[in-house]
Amino acid sequence: MRKPDLSTRIAITGAGIVCSIGRDKAEVWQSIVDARAGIAKLTRFPGETFPTDLAAEVTADLPKSRRLSRTDRLAIVAAKEAIEQASEHSPLPRERAIVSTGTSTGGLLEGEDYYFRRIVRGRRHAPASLVLQQPTSGPSDAVARAFHLGGGVVSNATACASAGAAIGMAADYLRSHHADVAIAGGSDALCRLTYSGFNVLQAVDPEPCAPFDAARKGITLGEGAGYLVLERWEDAVARGANILAELCSYGASCDAHHPTAPAEDGRGAEAAMRGALADARVDAAAIDYVNAHGTGTTLNDSAETKAILASLGGGVPVSSSKSYFGHTLGASGAVEAVVTVLALQHQTAPPTLRLRERAADCTLDYIPDTPRPMSLENVLSNTFGFGGSNVSLLFRRAEVN
Repeated sequence: MRKPDLSTRIAITGAGIVCSIGRDKAEVWQSIVDARAGIAKLTRFPGETFPTDLAAEVTADLPKSRRLSRTDRLAIVAAKEAIEQASEHSPLPRERAIVSTGTSTGGLLEGEDYYFRRIVRGRRHAPASLVLQQPTSGPSDAVARAFHLGGGVVSNATACASAGAAIGMAADYLRSHHADVAIAGGSDALCRLTYSGFNVLQAVDPEPCAPFDAARKGITLGEGAGYLVLERWEDAVARGANILAELCSYGASCDAHHPTAPAEDGRGAEAAMRGALADARVDAAAIDYVNAHGTGTTLNDSAETKAILASLGGGVPVSSSKSYFGHTLGASGAVEAVVTVLALQHQTAPPTLRLRERAADCTLDYIPDTPRPMSLENVLSNTFGFGGSNVSLLFRRAEVN
């Protein structure tokens, strides 16, 4: 791929989201304003038991299809909203539109269903179509087919950093002129492997997650999808598109430390944030807010706090939107990127719910309980994953030139 030209500005002209607190941007933002979380008793796997019983499930109706996994269908819902918004004033050049998606499990839920049907009910009751829905390439392929996007597909699976990386990579495709439009984001559905696996790791809070709180005990697992429509700034202006925000840059790094635990000093997360600042030529003092990875685990919250202190200082407001809709795993970077764009548009930072007493090692301004109206120009959205993968996206309010 040709070297991306970092001077090329990237406009966001569409955004779509579906998660446990809403089926679209309007519902999601209203839930944020109302401080209404979407965490409840797990219903996805009836008759099965786990050490914990809470999750942030999507209750919205999804497209019906025997050929698409739940992860694919979540992706189509979010991508549809983003594409429709970007196309309000003039059509997108879909023949040069690339789809870049991050996911951690793809259609693994359907693969599990195939196995259980075959074991319990027999081969005749286990259609092979369930296995065909399993690949992690499925969401990108499904979005491309659904909306006739001919510019190519990219699928990224770097654990919980997947969608953040997919968005950053999409910007590189635009800056190197390999595509004219990018539909970039992520999608993940709850499945037994992740739900039981995180329980085995003792990383799941039996109560709704409480990031940065002294009593925090782990994550709440969720599901959802988020997509952004990205274009080169001049192209968006030329076709009269409404520009929602600017994606200035992204930073990526790896802790190179442990399969599941972050480096305790936060060095990888710090490197990702510093990389985003450097590529955008933005001073640390200019960052007005950080949408933190903020999972609610002891190690992650502590390491991210250290990383923010080292790269930005202690005065920047921080919050974790996972306190609303849980950890959507491979989709989290995209779901939270959409929330970050909404925060810029509404000039309001979402809060961290259930933050009653800051942990001793969490010393930042975490915006508790209620949204905070404030002047937002430059903001960071962090997303980190197993294996030490880290991505930090830097967004700017559209009015800033």
